[in-house]
Parts: sequence; C-alpha cells; structure tokens
Amino acid sequence: MAWRRITDPEQVKGPVPAWFSTRMLSLRGRFGLMLASGDILRITCITAIHESPHRVILLDVLLDHAGVPDGVDQAWQVKHYLGAPVPGATMATVNLAHVVTAVEFVVAEIAELPDEKALPRHDEIEPAPPAAPLERPVSQTAA
Repeated sequence: MAWRRITDPEQVKGPVPAWFSTRMLSLRGRFGLMLASGDILRITCITAIHESPHRVILLDVLLDHAGVPDGVDQAWQVKHYLGAPVPGATMATVNLAHVVTAVEFVVAEIAELPDEKALPRHDEIEPAPPAAPLERPVSQTAA
C-alpha cells in the first residue's frame, strides 16, 4: 500500500487534531511546532500531510525565520526557536511523532473570539446593490 498525500483539510482523518489540520494546512500564519527536544520549529503553514499505511505521518511545512516571535510571552522567550537554516530554504518535512504540541503566535487582541451571535451567517449576507453610474457635470459635457 502507498503513502497518502493530503492537501485538503476536509480529507484529514485520524490522529491529527481538527484544529491542527483546518487552521495550519494550506493557510499562512505564524505557528510553532514544539519538538520532543524542547525546540520550537517556526513555520508559516503545512503544505501537505503524508500518511503511511503503518500510520506514520509526515508534515511538509514552510519554515519561518528563526528567533523569538514578536510579542511572545516571557515564559516562551527562553525556548530555542528554529527556522529556515539559510535565506530562501523554507521547505522541510517533519515527522509528527516528534511534535509534542502546536501553537499559533498571534497578538492577543487578534486571538480573541468575536461574539459569534453578532456575526451574520453566510446565508444571511446579501450582496450590495450595483452602484449607480457616475454622471459628468454639465459644464464638462458641453465643451
């Protein structure tokens, strides 16, 4: 049996958590994968998930730059942050068995959930009416 390559979050099933796949797969952001070594691998997204018939899972990722992310909590600042080894070398493959946790590095104000009851559902949104054509002032059309 061959490896299965997944690029659509809807196709992810099994040992990969829902948040992990729906948020990080193919969406750009500022994420970190804490490895079993304690290091944090900074990534911008997961481009594909590869699953073997024996349940080994590999993640194709785009690496972010190394170093402590801006605004990170003081408790996280002491960690070792890995990133692209040289400028332009942004692709890597990670064995999920070595990932302890996944985090998203965003500003706290952005991370707060909005009041979902106040947000309209997709089917409640109506398209804007077409704009009226612009008319030239009479002084410009007579000349």
